[in-house]
Amino acid sequence: MYSLFLELYEEFAKAGSADPLGETLHAADILSAGALRKTGRSLLEEKGISTGGIAALRQTGKPLEYILGMAPFMGRLLHCAPGALIPREETELLAGTCIAAIKEMQREKRDITVIELGTGCGNIAVSIALGTENVAVYASDVSAEAVEVARRNVELFGVGDRVSLFCGDLFAPMKGKGLEGAVDLVVCNPPYIPTSSLEKLASEIIDHEPVVALDAGAYGIDIFRRLVADSPVFLRPGGVLAFEIGAGQDKLVARLFNKSGAYENIGNYDDGENIRVFSAVRK
Repeated sequence: MYSLFLELYEEFAKAGSADPLGETLHAADILSAGALRKTGRSLLEEKGISTGGIAALRQTGKPLEYILGMAPFMGRLLHCAPGALIPREETELLAGTCIAAIKEMQREKRDITVIELGTGCGNIAVSIALGTENVAVYASDVSAEAVEVARRNVELFGVGDRVSLFCGDLFAPMKGKGLEGAVDLVVCNPPYIPTSSLEKLASEIIDHEPVVALDAGAYGIDIFRRLVADSPVFLRPGGVLAFEIGAGQDKLVARLFNKSGAYENIGNYDDGENIRVFSAVRK
C-alpha cells in the first residue's frame, strides 16, 4: 500500500492538485477499506483505472468515491455511483443509533420491522441488516438509479433475505403491504439543505451528486415535516422515528416534534460539535 500511496501522491502533484497529500489520504482511506478483501492496487485493476486516471478525473471535480466506484461506511466498502448520494462519516451516528435502538427492542426476543426512507446506496439498510438479527428492512428511494446501486450492495453483502427495496416517494411504496401500525423503526437520512444554500456547496457536491438528495426546500425542513407527520401511520405505539439533520437545525426539528403531539421521549445525538440525529417514540 505504501508504494501505491507514493504513486498516488506523485500523480496528484503532477496533475496540479491544490492538495495532493489530502487527495492521496482520501483515496488511500477508500482503498484501504477494501484491504481485507484484496489489495488497493488489485482494486484499481478491477476497476480498470490507473493512478494517473484517478488524478486526472479529480481535476475535473469528480468525487473520488464516484471515480473508484466505492465508498467506505461503518468499516465496510460499498458500491457507489453518481445516481446515489455518497455516504458520509457523520451518517454513521444515525446508523449506530438505529442499531442500538433495535438491540434494545430485541430484549423482548421478537422480530423487528424497519422502514428506511431515502436509502441512497443502501448504506444504512445494509448496516442495520448486518448489525442486528431477525430484522426485516423495507427500504425505498425516489430515484430508480439509487435503488439500483442499493440493490448491488444488498447483493454484495448477501442481505437480500432481510432487505427489500422499492422505488417511490417516501412512504408511497410502503402502502398496502400490511405495514401500517406495525413498524418498529422508521429511519431516514433526508435532504436537509435549504434551496438557497445549494449554490454555496462545493462544486464537486452540487455538480456531481444528485440534487434530489440534497434540496430540502426553502428552510431545509420539507422532508422533516413529512417524516414527523406521516410516520405515526406506520409506527406501532412505542415505535421509533430517527433521522439525520443539518448542523443548527435542532431547534426547528424540536418544534416540529412538539407541535405534532404524536411523540414522546424526544431525544437527540451530537457528533461532538452539533446535534445531528433526532429520535422520538410514537405515543
